[in-house]
Amino acid sequence: EHAPAERRGIYTSVLQLMGPLGMLASMMQIVALQYLLSDAEFREWGWRVPFLIPIVLLAISIKSRLNLHESPVFTQLRARNGLSKTPLRECFTDRHTLGRMALLFFCVSAGGSLLFFSSQVYTTVFLKNVVKIDARTASTLVMIATIVLFPLTIWCGWLSDRIGRRPVLLAGLILGCVAVLPVFHGLLAFGNPALERFNREVPVMLSGEACRYDPFTGVRNDCERYQDLFARLGVLHEHREGALAVSIGAKTVEGFHPDQVSAALIAAGRPEQADPATINHAAIVGLLLVLVVALACITGPQTATLAELFPARTRYSAVALPHNLSAGWIGGMSPFMVTWLSVRSGDALGGLWYPAGLLIMAAIIGLLFLPEVRNRALET
Repeated sequence: EHAPAERRGIYTSVLQLMGPLGMLASMMQIVALQYLLSDAEFREWGWRVPFLIPIVLLAISIKSRLNLHESPVFTQLRARNGLSKTPLRECFTDRHTLGRMALLFFCVSAGGSLLFFSSQVYTTVFLKNVVKIDARTASTLVMIATIVLFPLTIWCGWLSDRIGRRPVLLAGLILGCVAVLPVFHGLLAFGNPALERFNREVPVMLSGEACRYDPFTGVRNDCERYQDLFARLGVLHEHREGALAVSIGAKTVEGFHPDQVSAALIAAGRPEQADPATINHAAIVGLLLVLVVALACITGPQTATLAELFPARTRYSAVALPHNLSAGWIGGMSPFMVTWLSVRSGDALGGLWYPAGLLIMAAIIGLLFLPEVRNRALET
């Protein structure tokens, strides 16, 4: 509401960089400590160092909050006695506002939170836990892509001031839903080609009863313990009912013998860690940038779009409720759903159908219902 109407996109794009800025700052601290300290020192005490930094941030936040003033739009509305006395009731009883709140929940905010999770959060976890790249290299690669996100987000905000919010947002949603699965397949292929080749060429079959492992309730039997083992090792496998056994190529291990299974997997060609000599760093950064571009297309014009979708008297309530619920319920559920689907499907990439499917839904909703709101007057 403070920004000039014709530059609202580029001005507000900076606000969306605060989350990635926090991620970048934390990654830079961790990577620096990993370079300066030994693994033992980092595990013993080094990991505590980043938790001291928020003391400085707290002081900055308090000072900023004390100097914060109401926007001219809000001040004028209050002077005219035009503020809503029951904003939530107005939001839910006005069909036009309610429809746009649903659009925000299922499309704009959902797309942004899913792509933030996919490009900024899960990529590091995936590279370390599934691709088996060492933590320092994985964090460095993601950090490079995050740095590129900053100018891209501002550029997308500027672009939305020129061509409109709708085309930029739709470009991000469509690119995101098309790219999520291929990007993570590529991260595995370029990050650990030996593991990708093993999963492709060596069939692994788990036989057992009641294999319904839930990573958040713990294991209940030996079959689920095998599922947990395969999830941690990043091994693609299939499941069938029968006596407990694991078949790895031509070799079968009957009963619960995890050490024998681990040894058989290594003998069949599964690498314990990614070989640094075979990691294609440039290709990995390039793939990460695809997700970063999709995220920038959404976050660049997002704040301006949120303000322009709703009338001034109920704007904050109409934005805050669906935006935060979407971030929590859809984006916040991503780690749980991706992990659960990956384990239940026996495929480390299977869980990525959760963000991919919801991004497809968001793109379809956007194509059908997302209006163009660029330069809409915020005083009304």
